[in-house]
Amino acid sequence: MIKLIASDIDGTLVRESSHEISHEYFKVIQDLADVGITFCACSGRQYQSMLDLFKPVSGIIYFISGNGTILRTVDKVIHFWKIDEDLVIPIVEAVRKIDGASMVFETLDMAYVEDGEDSAIMKLMRDEYHYAIENVDDLTSLPMDSVVKIAVWHSQVETATRELRNDPRFAHLGMTVSGANWLDNMSREAGKGEAFALLQELLDIKQEETVYFGDNLNDLSAFKETGVAVTVASARI
Repeated sequence: MIKLIASDIDGTLVRESSHEISHEYFKVIQDLADVGITFCACSGRQYQSMLDLFKPVSGIIYFISGNGTILRTVDKVIHFWKIDEDLVIPIVEAVRKIDGASMVFETLDMAYVEDGEDSAIMKLMRDEYHYAIENVDDLTSLPMDSVVKIAVWHSQVETATRELRNDPRFAHLGMTVSGANWLDNMSREAGKGEAFALLQELLDIKQEETVYFGDNLNDLSAFKETGVAVTVASARI
């Protein structure tokens, strides 16, 4: 019997970066809850963005945000995985050297950019993804003790970040392609699969009692932790 269903968002439930979701999903989620099946929204997005999408059912679901760096409910953070503080400044400085790249610096409660209030990345995150986000002069001036993810945006992200991904300084950093233009840098212990497995443990649900829907490389770890893995027609995996 299925007891837990989780789904990726961008490319699976909505188009990439969209903040429009079919209200039919809310009815399905409520119907699932009524028969004892838990739903978990699982995304590379910030929690605030996910909360805005799922507001009507936020009180009855779980959230895995930041590509598996935060597991929470609407009321509390259950667990989070942060980046080693010694790696934060080096990764920021390395990304600054990539022509055409922008960064989104994410903590438990807030995201930051340093490209300017009117920059393309700020408009994308604030106006399309609906992030709680601020612009700062220098990302390295921020506190380093609760950084969960440093996301890199580039129009050709896999090619542009090849040197970064092969840099031995970051061998202990988790890096995963997320969406069409993103590379997420986070704790090596974090990931959608790790967070999904922890949720199963907390709810005392067996792996074979779960279903996971996804479409991209960052969903692979979750596919390994689910009983049934489902992809969409446009999946990259």
